Amino acid sequence: MSDAYLETTILTNILLKPGSKKQAAAKFALARYQETLLPVYSIKEWKKGPLDHYAYVHDKLVQTKSLADTLGAINSLSPSYASYKKSTSLESLEAATRLQGAQRRTAILSKQLDKELADRYRLALASLIVRTWRKRRNVATRTIQDLECYTEAKPTLDRDGYFDLKPQKCDPDHECCLADALRARPDLLKKLRDAIPESSSREEDRNRRKVLKQLINTPKLPLTEEQCRRLGDAIFAFFCPPNAIILTTNMRDHQPLAVAVGKIAQKP
Repeated sequence: MSDAYLETTILTNILLKPGSKKQAAAKFALARYQETLLPVYSIKEWKKGPLDHYAYVHDKLVQTKSLADTLGAINSLSPSYASYKKSTSLESLEAATRLQGAQRRTAILSKQLDKELADRYRLALASLIVRTWRKRRNVATRTIQDLECYTEAKPTLDRDGYFDLKPQKCDPDHECCLADALRARPDLLKKLRDAIPESSSREEDRNRRKVLKQLINTPKLPLTEEQCRRLGDAIFAFFCPPNAIILTTNMRDHQPLAVAVGKIAQKP
């Protein structure tokens, strides 16, 4: 395969993990391919997921003016959805530290030092969020598969210093612009559905399978923005060009879906 089709985790590692081994591995992987293709669906997922989590930490630093209190807020995130958000939030502080070139902090922070570090990390995160948004379409050799129902609006700071990342969803007044292309290939939809274990206890698997079943059995029903989002990894397997591999760090989810439709998923 001469081309690579970039999944959200690759975009995240390149843009939001400066100076890390993950960024280096992703960049090295991209250099192996003649063309690297970035679907706008990746940008949408990146903005709604990792970039939003980085903005959450920035905004907590604005609110608390304390690194210690921000870490406390991250650690107290609700268990129902905390795992991924907590890990990316902590990664944002690592990224801010790398950008600042800060030395390892002591276990106990003085109040003044705590405030100064919070301000430094806030500025570093703000710079990272704004800069990476500008660079998002330069990660790959080509950005492809624009989403007509999604507006790529740049992150902005409001008058209180908090980030506004809206819109993060597609236009709710129109059907998903991918719907017709998905319905046109019921054979691929069935293969993707069958690749997801019916007995899976994972909520994302159950949701993805449910949407695929709707597209197969009742194709006249409109495909909503939420359902498109629930398809998630299946979108990459479906829309990856035949001469490209899906480049991802999430092989657990992408590999079985890719194999089901005769495609390949690889780690950097």
